[in-house]
Amino acid sequence: MRKLSSFVIAGGTAMAAVLATTVGFNTALADDRPDIAVAVNQLARNLDPAMQTGNVDVRIYYSIYDTLIRRDFASKPGGDGGKLVPGLATEWKRINPNTLELKLRQGVTCHDGNPFNADDVLATFSAERLRGEKSFFPRGRIYFSHVTDVAKVDDYTVRFVTEKPDLSLEHRLASYTSFVICDEAWNAFRKEGEDYTVWMDKAYKALRWNPVGTGPYKFDSYRNNDFIKLVANDGYFGGKPAAKSLTFKEVPEVAARISGLVSGEYQIAVEIPPDQWDVLDRYQDVKKKSVVLDNTHLVVLAANGPLKSKKLRHAMSLAIDRKKLIDTLWRGETYTPNGHQLENFGDMYLPDRTGYAYDPEKAKQLVKESGYNGEEISYRLIPHYYLNNMEAAQVLQEMWRQIGVTVNLEFVESFKKVRTDDTMAYSWSNTYRIPDPTGALIANWGPDSAIQSKYKYFQPPQEFNDLSNALFGMTDMEERAKAFNRMLDIFEDEMPMTLLYNPIATFAMKDNIEWTPCSLHYMDFRASNFKIN
Repeated sequence: MRKLSSFVIAGGTAMAAVLATTVGFNTALADDRPDIAVAVNQLARNLDPAMQTGNVDVRIYYSIYDTLIRRDFASKPGGDGGKLVPGLATEWKRINPNTLELKLRQGVTCHDGNPFNADDVLATFSAERLRGEKSFFPRGRIYFSHVTDVAKVDDYTVRFVTEKPDLSLEHRLASYTSFVICDEAWNAFRKEGEDYTVWMDKAYKALRWNPVGTGPYKFDSYRNNDFIKLVANDGYFGGKPAAKSLTFKEVPEVAARISGLVSGEYQIAVEIPPDQWDVLDRYQDVKKKSVVLDNTHLVVLAANGPLKSKKLRHAMSLAIDRKKLIDTLWRGETYTPNGHQLENFGDMYLPDRTGYAYDPEKAKQLVKESGYNGEEISYRLIPHYYLNNMEAAQVLQEMWRQIGVTVNLEFVESFKKVRTDDTMAYSWSNTYRIPDPTGALIANWGPDSAIQSKYKYFQPPQEFNDLSNALFGMTDMEERAKAFNRMLDIFEDEMPMTLLYNPIATFAMKDNIEWTPCSLHYMDFRASNFKIN
C-alpha cells in the first residue's frame, strides 16, 4: 500500500484546484495537443537543479528550468554542437577580463506567476546557495567558487565578477548547476535572524518536488518510483510547447519500454541497447535516433583494501580489452577517449595522448608485484542505471579473472550503497559538462569534487590540485594545455579510475514525433526541438 506522502500535486488547496479546473474547462476542451508519455529507466531523484546533477535527473528538469545562456547542440549535425545562444539572457559582453555583463530577457514569467528579473539571478547564484566556501549546495562550488560577486545593475542587467579571468564562464552559465530558480518561491522560506543553512534546508525540501522555474513545462505531480508529470507552460518565451503534458514513467526493463512503445502506452522510450535496434526496425510506426554521448562509462578504483596498491589498480586497467567491450556491447560504433578529454575541447584537446592501454601480460606481472594474495575485490553497480552496465561488469569480471584477480559483482540499489567507507571498485560515468577540462576532469575529480572532498577515494599529489585551481585563471592557451597535460599525467599515474567507452544513447519514438537527442543527458522538449505531426 502506498503512503499518501509519496504522491505530490503542485499547488494549493483542493478548493483552488476545483476552481482552476472550472475556470479552465473551456480552454481544456479546445486544447487538442496530445499528452506524451516517456518511458525512462529511472526517475529523477528529485528536481532541484543544484542538488541533483545525475544522468537521470537532468533529462527531466531540463524542461522545468532555463539557463542564462544556452548551448545549441543542434549547431552541429551530430547533436554535439557547442555554439552559445541566448537563453534568459539576450546578450552578454565582457566589461573587463574579470567581469561579464548580461542583459536579461524581459517579459518572462516564472511558473508561480511572478516576473523573471535580476533578483532571480541573484537568488540562484548567491554565495550562500551556490558558490561560497560553505554554500548550501556544494556542487555549485565546482563551477562557481571563483565567482566573487554577482551584482544587479538594474532589473534586467547583471554582472558576474570572477577572481581571475575565466575563459569558459559563458559555457559554465549554460551548463550544470546554472539553472535559474525563481527567487520569490525560494526566499519565501527566509527568516530574519535565522542561519541561511536552516531556512535553505526548508526551501530545498519544500521545492525539490514542487519546483518553480521558467521553462517550457511546469511541474504537476509525482509518485515515487512511478511517474513525474509536467504540464505545458503556454506562455513560454521560446514558443508554445508541442505537448499538453509530459509524463516520465519509470520502466526499468528494456523489454517493457519497447513493448509499451509499440502498444502506444508510451510515445518515447530511452536507453535502447544496440541488441534491440533490429527489433525496433520491424515496426513501421516506430523509429529510433542515436547519439554518442559526451560522457564516458568508467570503473572507479578507490584506494581501499587491496586497491591501496597503485600497481594493482594499473593491472586492473591494463586487463581491459576496450575494443572487445565496444564490439560486443555497442556494435563497434563508439570509442574510448584518449584520456579524460574530448576532441570538442578545441585548443585544449591533446591529440598525442595515448590514453588507457590494453596489455594483459604486463597486467599479470603487476599483479605479482603488487603483493595481491587473491583477496576478493567488490565491484558495485546499480542495475539499469547505466545502459549495458551489468553486461559490461560480467565481461570485466572475466577479464580480471584472467590476470588472477578475483572480483565479486555486488548489485546495490542506490549510490548511497555504492559509496561507503569500504568501497573498492564501482561503475560510474563522467559527463564532459562543458568543452573544457574545468567542466570535466576538474568537475569530477578536482579538489571540490565529492570524490576528493567527501568520499576521499582520490587523494592526489598537491600538484594536481594546484594545477586544477590555476587552470581557471589561465588565459594563455598554450600554458593551459601544458598544465592540463601535466594533470593527466598525474591522474593516469595515480589510476583512481579507468575509462571504458562513451555510450550510445538511443531513443525510440513513434513515427509522428519529431525530436532530436543531444550529446549530453538533457532531453530538450522546447518548441525548437520537439514537434508532433
